[in-house]
Amino acid sequence: MNKALLVIIISQFFWPLATKAASPDLSQKLAGKILLQVESYGRAWYVHPVEQTRYYLKDGASAYDIMRKYSLGISNKDLAKIKTASGQAYDRKLTERLKGYILLQVESHGEAWYVHPDTGIRYYLKDGRAAYDIMRELSLGISNSDLDQIPVSDKQIVSSYSFDDVSYARYEDGVFQEGYFEDKILPIASLSKLMTALVLLDLDPDWDKEITITPEQINYPKEYVGEDKTSEVAIEAGQKVSFYDLWVAMLLASSNQSAVALAESSGLSRVDFVAQMNAKAKELGLEKTIFYDIAGLDASNVSTAKEMAKIAQEAFSKAAIVEASAKGQYTIYANNPDGTESEIAVVNRNYSLMAYGLDAAKTGFLIEAQRTAVFKKGNQIFSILHARSMPERNEVIEKLLKINKAL
Repeated sequence: MNKALLVIIISQFFWPLATKAASPDLSQKLAGKILLQVESYGRAWYVHPVEQTRYYLKDGASAYDIMRKYSLGISNKDLAKIKTASGQAYDRKLTERLKGYILLQVESHGEAWYVHPDTGIRYYLKDGRAAYDIMRELSLGISNSDLDQIPVSDKQIVSSYSFDDVSYARYEDGVFQEGYFEDKILPIASLSKLMTALVLLDLDPDWDKEITITPEQINYPKEYVGEDKTSEVAIEAGQKVSFYDLWVAMLLASSNQSAVALAESSGLSRVDFVAQMNAKAKELGLEKTIFYDIAGLDASNVSTAKEMAKIAQEAFSKAAIVEASAKGQYTIYANNPDGTESEIAVVNRNYSLMAYGLDAAKTGFLIEAQRTAVFKKGNQIFSILHARSMPERNEVIEKLLKINKAL
């Protein structure tokens, strides 16, 4: 479904709940509840009843995992004292104490239950799908302004998806110099491709290797954004394209299809390749960066301006990355299944940045991430996350580069 339409549907359905005035103790008031972020595609959060911090429930599988991970063990005897439907006899004192908790049957097979914080009824979390359905059925809509009053748990690497400002950082000779919201965890969009490139370089690629494009690789962006437009080049399923040509398409035109084709050409599965991206992040000493997809189409790929600058510093130390990202124009020569050859133009998505006389650059965009950019000039590395417009992004660039527009 189109994201904009989804926002309208969710907002209309939950708006009466989402616009209620927030109280000073909102974390306490909503402890144990499952919240739907009506201004951000209905993202779901679980407010821990004791910590009173929120955990992101990305999907059914992650909801099930988180709910079990932060559960409270309970005996079968005590569990039986909590009702499964209205009208049943129950232990009022025990139920009041356990409202909002995820309970785990320690004497059985670890079955998980969610005790609704209002009704005291317990719901069986059989698996990820059941957790997802319960999450949707029992959730409470909430606005970003109210949600901001409940801190995100530091046990997760996740964005709040409610940030409404810009974030940036500047390094010189590898030393942090200045920043603004530089430690805020935010979606990074196609800046993820710099980590993709670093992992590919670690695998010592054959630059001349011909890669046959598959229908699954062409359809890859639809898995995340449906029919929404993404940055691509005009490659087609069945064509054979060299590793190097796809490399340039990924870094210069931010082609998501090229990114997944390159990753799969390594012999690793998509899951294993993402695991390598996360391993590389740890190798670089990053603590607030995590990846869920290869190309940056998943808004759960997050980092901070500080850590994104460190990724850029590593990436822009590689000649193969700098050379590809700094090209003015490029043409791919693809071999078609019928034996003919196609010329495919690769458009520089970084051209507006390169106009500032930079040595290398990479940009990205998702609705959740807004405009993101990293770039190198001389011995300095810059990163910008969540610029809400091109003028705002350029204003930050000019500030960081100390450009006086009056001159």
